[in-house]
Amino acid sequence: MITLKGGLTIGGDSPIRVNCNVGCNCISEFESEVSKLKLIQSCNELPDMMMDLSLIDFKEPLYTLIRDYLRLPFGVVLAYQKFSKSKGLQWRDIKDTFIHLCRNGVSFVTVHFTADKDLLEKAKIVRSIPMTSRGGGIVLYDTEINFRKQNIFREHIDEIADIALKYDVAISLGSSFRPATIFDACDSIHIEETQRQLCICRYLQDRGVKVMVENIGHISLDKIAEHSKLLKEFNAPIMPLGPLPTDTAINEDHIANAIGASFAAYNGCAHIINCVTRYEHSKSEITQEATIEAIKSAKLAAHIADLSRNINGAKNLDNNITEKRIERLSCFADGSMCTRCSIVCPLKLTDHD
Repeated sequence: MITLKGGLTIGGDSPIRVNCNVGCNCISEFESEVSKLKLIQSCNELPDMMMDLSLIDFKEPLYTLIRDYLRLPFGVVLAYQKFSKSKGLQWRDIKDTFIHLCRNGVSFVTVHFTADKDLLEKAKIVRSIPMTSRGGGIVLYDTEINFRKQNIFREHIDEIADIALKYDVAISLGSSFRPATIFDACDSIHIEETQRQLCICRYLQDRGVKVMVENIGHISLDKIAEHSKLLKEFNAPIMPLGPLPTDTAINEDHIANAIGASFAAYNGCAHIINCVTRYEHSKSEITQEATIEAIKSAKLAAHIADLSRNINGAKNLDNNITEKRIERLSCFADGSMCTRCSIVCPLKLTDHD
């Protein structure tokens, strides 16, 4: 279990947490993303934490609104900071930006330590889809154009650890080769990257750094149960991407994600559920309504998992609903009149007290 700045506990016997992502690929998207944050607040559908996945700089970044307006712990992806198509990643720029983020209250940063060239070359041979990680792709691109022997974050892991310790920031181990189809799940690439993540996790933990782990991706339910055995070895909170247990849920990805995430949480390998909208694999622009729907779906998945884990307080809502149904002889949670069964309502036919 770890505790983020602000007091949010993750892992162990804590409730399953929900993370929601926002971010801009271009300046024109800024107002739309701001409106999502305002709608989240007005609808009272706050997740437990958020990430700003913006690829560009703003005078007032989205994460400052998450921090000041929603008052939630927030994270960023380190590879997204100061990336240039012509120059790749420059350590001096990344380091300065990392320190700036720390001083501005960032709670956790995703770092792609395992974006390794040898895994990419193997993935190109054995996989249907080699990789889909944006952060991992950036790091591999930088490794190639700057002729690095290993990726930039592995080169500077000790400096990253020092900064994280100084500012009490958690490191989330990015997953560069999470499977992009259920048919690549638990293949040699997936397992090898997970093992490399495990080595880095233990190294950072030995340094005293708070660590979370990103993993999984597209994976069927039976393989979630299988892969959970390896993920439990981390002794760190897991924040899976998905998991999506089918590739066929086009325009219904929020449902597939809720199923996969609740099952993963029940199996002890999802301590944070990422919100996935119904349009994850069908549209580039995500509407406000789809974002709210994704948060609700993730919260429901988290609640279902917490019920099965006997987390304190998780059963209260269900108990309240059951009591209302008993008292008012109605299947509806609010106790309103139900006419679905007409004169053969079993609740009324058998109520002889």
